[in-house]
Amino acid sequence: MTMQPQIDSNVSISVQTQRVIRDFMRDALSQLSAALKDSVSEFEFETAWKRGTDDQFREHKTRVRKLPPMLSDEWLRSLPNYQTCVDLLKADVIVGPQLDRLVGTSKSRFRLEASNILWALIAAMVKDEGHEFTDEEFNLRLRELTSLFCVDRIAYKTISPLPYLTLPGFPIQLNDEIVLDHLTDDEVTRCHQVGVLQPHFPRYPLINAKVAIGIRKTTLLPKVIEGLGEPDQSSTAEGRFGNRSLFRDDLVIDDVLSALRLFKRSQIRPTGFATWTDSPWLSGGTSFRVLGQCQYGGGLELSEDEIPEFLELWRLLENGPGLFGFSIHRFNLAFDRGLLADRIVDLVIAAESLFLGDLDEKYRGELRFRFALRAAKFIEHAAYSEHDVFRVMRQAYDARSAVVHGGSPKETRLPDNQSATLPTFIDAIEDLVRRGLRKALSMREDGKSVRQAEYWDALLF
Repeated sequence: MTMQPQIDSNVSISVQTQRVIRDFMRDALSQLSAALKDSVSEFEFETAWKRGTDDQFREHKTRVRKLPPMLSDEWLRSLPNYQTCVDLLKADVIVGPQLDRLVGTSKSRFRLEASNILWALIAAMVKDEGHEFTDEEFNLRLRELTSLFCVDRIAYKTISPLPYLTLPGFPIQLNDEIVLDHLTDDEVTRCHQVGVLQPHFPRYPLINAKVAIGIRKTTLLPKVIEGLGEPDQSSTAEGRFGNRSLFRDDLVIDDVLSALRLFKRSQIRPTGFATWTDSPWLSGGTSFRVLGQCQYGGGLELSEDEIPEFLELWRLLENGPGLFGFSIHRFNLAFDRGLLADRIVDLVIAAESLFLGDLDEKYRGELRFRFALRAAKFIEHAAYSEHDVFRVMRQAYDARSAVVHGGSPKETRLPDNQSATLPTFIDAIEDLVRRGLRKALSMREDGKSVRQAEYWDALLF
């Protein structure tokens, strides 16, 4: 599912302009075919990744005819009715105001000239089998051209693969711009070109469909035309959860990961992200960031019954993470740490921000006791009693203190596992912090009360 700009059916390039350009293209391709009748054509290959019936993406190479060396600006201008086409394009009420200007969005813009448009049409219609004009091909290119000039918004796309994300159906719509979905052939091709998606084994160039799943954010940006109003100055601020500013694609990825990790335990990680302007006439380069190569395991599966609950969590995060934004951020950071000690620190900081957020500098005595006691009274756990939660969170606080002071955790026993190792102990902390954050979010407007000492007094006494 991809958002696309809407074209006003009442606005179009004039019929006369279309007719003259059609005749010009027919004559141009006829002359080109005659001039190259006895010459040897040269070809190059374009590579794309396409999904097969076995759900594997494979490289497909398409032979594309190189434009002959004889094609030049002088050759184009020498064609009959060239100047007539240019004059009509400039006089057209839709096309004219946008010619000889930079056109695009706040992210990227290109200069549109009448000669460039004619060149692009010729290049698009030079096919492998010859240089013959076809109405079908011309109509396709004309629709693309009409879309460029008639829309007031242009699609800008961000793709981030989340390998081994398993959902009962696709797409899962998170909001108007963000979906979790299978990646298209074009999206896989773009991600591969910049290194965001790679085959597991170079000798076997296959990309499994289970890897080609992820986040798609499509933003319809206002079209900017040089000299006709100020360009859109998109804010570089962070924005809010699920609705980030245009220049903070990294936070879009963090938001989705935070929601998935708050929902259930997972080691799912993105391989990176790629962004580009999704327009045939304005498609330039692909911006990207590689975050890591795809690894076996570490996925996440949501059942059909879990989807409504996950979407409810997403809505809670969109509507009210402000009070707990720092806690959620530190919780999310814990999943990308390479050292167990760093995970402990992040998880306990996240919990501290939740359970000790009401304390000012004058009342910060006995933090360890308050931290563990409040967690015990607040967190609901099916297997742990309040006393169990108290002891585990007290151990967690001690473990964090040991790490930040250059030591290492000593006590890792759990109520249901007296011989628990450090990784198992950290997993238990993660689960308790997750439960606490989700309960706080579920309080909605009442969540602000956790910043007040009176709330904790009432809960404890």
